[in-house]
Amino acid sequence: MTNRLTNGDRKSQAETPETPDFSRYKVCDSYSVPATDSPTADGAPDTGSHSPQRVSRKQLQGLDSRLGERDRELLGAIQKYRYLMTGQVQRLLFTDAANSSAGLRAASRNLKKLRGLGLVDSLSRRIGGVRAGSGSLIWYLTHAGERLLRLYDERAYPARRHFEPSAYFLAHTLAVAETAIRLIEVCRKHEPEILSLQLEPECWRAYSNAGASCSLKPDLYAATVTEEYEDRYFIEVDLDTESPAKIIEKCQKYHAYYRSGLEQEESEMFPLTVWIVPSVTRKEKLIRQLKGVFDKQPKLFAVITGDDLEHLILEGGDREMLC
Repeated sequence: MTNRLTNGDRKSQAETPETPDFSRYKVCDSYSVPATDSPTADGAPDTGSHSPQRVSRKQLQGLDSRLGERDRELLGAIQKYRYLMTGQVQRLLFTDAANSSAGLRAASRNLKKLRGLGLVDSLSRRIGGVRAGSGSLIWYLTHAGERLLRLYDERAYPARRHFEPSAYFLAHTLAVAETAIRLIEVCRKHEPEILSLQLEPECWRAYSNAGASCSLKPDLYAATVTEEYEDRYFIEVDLDTESPAKIIEKCQKYHAYYRSGLEQEESEMFPLTVWIVPSVTRKEKLIRQLKGVFDKQPKLFAVITGDDLEHLILEGGDREMLC
């Protein structure tokens, strides 16, 4: 398990995140996702139709020939994260622009191009509303986009249908993506190299507990390395929606998986499980509760806010966060 902790105390920081506080959007109106996939005269799917028709393989090959490397990277990123805001796409893929505004314009242009080809579309609602600007649009792959990415993959995949995501599911999915992007940004600027960054379901772990088959389902798994340290993390993104009992129940699964020894057999260490919470109040409350329940057991958990992530990745965090 990661044990690279410093003893230094940190001063409290103002809770002013640079990106939206996704916990604010856990209760709101539904988000409309048009699930369409019908071709137009030029071979591109028409996302405005309500009577979808299947796009042929030949049409997909024609679309594929019109894509550049950046287009394919963008499609792959949206597929990986399920939903991404324009601003997140910019921070993930368009960092070579002169400044963030130019990068945002470039990201918007590429996304509009892919939408014109029927490969991506945006939800009818935005995080933060219209006043948040184009960076707040939320993008997803259309059925044609999914099929194009698998055009030359002979493996069989189950059909994925677009659905109208609940407000909580969307907010949580975007918050998980935000955590992954922040981790990537930290490692771009500083020494650590990302060895692995797995999202659901790739990061899930199967194990047996008392003869029953179980599954541990973190939101993210990350491994970083420097010249001196290799650190591994299971990451849980909390929007302050779960009761303490639910959090403790999930933590008990981590202890059961730890006792199985499966992770240690494979990698010789057990990842630190990091709960990322939206406020200092929530952080302090969870630390007290987890310390009370797991006081005599191995300290498998750390509770931090998003503002603490860089300190954890670069310096190992503080001992007070362990529980």
